[in-house]
Amino acid sequence: MMLLARRRLILGGAAAVANAAAAPSRADPSSNTWPSKTIAILVPFPAGGSADLSARLLAEHLKTVLGQPVVVENKPGAGGNIAAAEAARAQGDGHTLFVGTNGTQTINQSLYRHLAYDPAADFTAIGMMWSAPHLIVVHPAIPARSLDTFITYVRAHPGELSFGSSGIGSSTHLFGEMFKARAGLDMIHVPYRGQGAALEDLIGGRIAAMFPIVPDVIAAMRADQVRALALAANSASGILPDVPLTPHLGYPDLIALAWVALYVPALTPAPIIKRLRAQLDALLVSYAFVERMKQVGIEVERRRLDEFVDFAQQERDRWAKVIASLKLQIE
Repeated sequence: MMLLARRRLILGGAAAVANAAAAPSRADPSSNTWPSKTIAILVPFPAGGSADLSARLLAEHLKTVLGQPVVVENKPGAGGNIAAAEAARAQGDGHTLFVGTNGTQTINQSLYRHLAYDPAADFTAIGMMWSAPHLIVVHPAIPARSLDTFITYVRAHPGELSFGSSGIGSSTHLFGEMFKARAGLDMIHVPYRGQGAALEDLIGGRIAAMFPIVPDVIAAMRADQVRALALAANSASGILPDVPLTPHLGYPDLIALAWVALYVPALTPAPIIKRLRAQLDALLVSYAFVERMKQVGIEVERRRLDEFVDFAQQERDRWAKVIASLKLQIE
């Protein structure tokens, strides 16, 4: 009887160890139970834009491979700070993802006097999703078919021409100010509540120029509603091969691009981060994703994670200098 009792004790202990190994650790949400509920992807823009599109394509991909609902939550406002702050405060359990941009992750730190999150410390990057260079575009009635002739025209009409942006401190505003300073121009800045409203006024001839990213204006370009004079990039675009590059026109430092990357709250466990990075990589090389983004004017750019982290810091430093030179500050 004693041997039988001892055998039961040993077997019972072994079973307990096996059950403990099989059961998810309460202290480690990165176990195989993830994801255990709906995943939310926070987007700092309204529905319908290029960042929103990429988030929705990501949501469909994750839903398919992870077997849990994935929803996109659009939370625009305050230059993206509302969504960024909420994402930074979210529990780091892999159920809140954030589509960060060059605005939320680089520009806003210098632009806003009080920021409710730290773009470097409060997030862990999963990886860059895409980038898009800025353009210099004008209304077709402007008598300029090259960047040089446009500059000459603006100089001949100081203070008479205006350019629109998606808001004060946006990259479309900052790049416009960079262009003005570099070319020595006197133009009036007109901030709008979003890029769509600015583009509408450009097409209508109520403003003379804009400095948008390619996807925001590609449809209007194809319809000959606006004229592109230059692309602010170092390398040619496969989508716009005929648009000259600013460095080739004598402005090597007049480079600007907007970008989108996927982030999670900083304390998200490493195993979840690893799985998310693998799924993001799979999405970025998928033919369906690449072609869909190309349709809206975006060439998907992949960077190694260490390259992207270094790039983001360089962008943070670069825009800080631009903002300081413009003496811009938002409360």
